[in-house]
Amino acid sequence: MRLPNFIVGGALKAGTTSLNYYLKQHPEVYMSPTKEPRYFAYDPAAPRNGDDPGLHFPVTTLEQYAALFDGATTETAIGEVSPHYIISPIAPQRIKETLPDVKLIFSLRHPIKRAYSVYWQAVRLGNENRPVEQALTEAEHRVRNGRYYALLRHWYDVFEPSQIKVILFDDLSRDALVVFHDVCRFLDVDDTFVPDLTIRNKGGALKNESLGRFYERLKNSRLKQAVDPLFPERLRDKVNDLRNRNFEEPPPIPAAVAERLQAYYREDVEQLEGFLGRDLSAWKN
Repeated sequence: MRLPNFIVGGALKAGTTSLNYYLKQHPEVYMSPTKEPRYFAYDPAAPRNGDDPGLHFPVTTLEQYAALFDGATTETAIGEVSPHYIISPIAPQRIKETLPDVKLIFSLRHPIKRAYSVYWQAVRLGNENRPVEQALTEAEHRVRNGRYYALLRHWYDVFEPSQIKVILFDDLSRDALVVFHDVCRFLDVDDTFVPDLTIRNKGGALKNESLGRFYERLKNSRLKQAVDPLFPERLRDKVNDLRNRNFEEPPPIPAAVAERLQAYYREDVEQLEGFLGRDLSAWKN
């Protein structure tokens, strides 16, 4: 049974799709053909994640999970991407028990921009029709999931710091190649390889709502997980490109909402800033 030796565990809407796309091009890296298997977040006794009413778990047993990596041959880094892990209360310990030496990568995004992006994703899926002010007040989990310091503490309590790599979405957007090579060094693979750095999983407001909701529901469906391996990657990339062209920039977040969220996140951002040793002053505005 072959299992992964690294996992990209989040965060949601923070560039994990792009990172998956870059990594799977590397000749020394094997990525699960099923993105977001979410195996270690699966708990049959718990309700589905309210942040995504359509959330499902493609694999629920260790045998099914291991089968995702049957295609690995000579690759030295074997991984998967499941951004829900960072917010799962059970994932850290479950991963530790199964993969004690695993390497973990977390990508973090400006928490206000992340929450706003999650809101627009729900709108695109047809799962949200409330104004953003109301939605981010009543669906508090969408906001709470951006308290990264509080989330990461649990992972550092379970794993050694040397097993964890934290990157920032801002850095990935500004200079993806530098971040990619940094990740390659963390994974002990060739850090001179240059992948196609096309942006994946673009977000925003929909130009054509009917077309957009069809794409979004397909992307998050069980059907897509089942048929993806049957279609050439080039065809899947064309579908993704068509999806991306249907987005436009959403309107600016209302000032009152931004001010409320700044106050909500301020303490967590300051704690994270000291913990990571990074200047996160841009996240306080």
